[in-house]
Amino acid sequence: MSLDYNPSLELHLSVDPGYTNPFAGLWIQPIERNERVIVLREYYQRYRTTPENGKAMLAIHQEVGYQPLSRGWGDPSNPERLALLSEIFGVKFKGPRLPVEVGQDLVRRWLKVRPDGRPGLLIHHRCKNLIRELTGYLKHEPGQGEHHAVDALRYFFAGWDGAN
Repeated sequence: MSLDYNPSLELHLSVDPGYTNPFAGLWIQPIERNERVIVLREYYQRYRTTPENGKAMLAIHQEVGYQPLSRGWGDPSNPERLALLSEIFGVKFKGPRLPVEVGQDLVRRWLKVRPDGRPGLLIHHRCKNLIRELTGYLKHEPGQGEHHAVDALRYFFAGWDGAN
């Protein structure tokens, strides 16, 4: 199975600006009629402001050749950051519609292998920070260890209409 970007499908960007650092961003694409989700690329950076991170992510987005985003998701605790990212990307960034615990459960559910032998969540190998953070996530205690990329993933699943 290819883990490549498909320009004819929706593309989402989900972020966790981190309380201080790091800032994590994930480009996410639902595939197979929303039966699976691919994390195509990650952005993981320390010691930059939200506008600096947003502009750096936009440059990557354009350099890779992605089409405009369908939606953006992020940490709802700082609406000003989401507004800045909305302005930079030209698409509304929202906080998730479901609570934290539901988002954590959704990430675990999508990680599980399905009857066809593949998980619902596929992650490109270049997403090294996300892969590292997800190691042992099925048994993860929320709030423990590094979890910025996982939080960005959780915001996507807790906000995206196709997750349930």
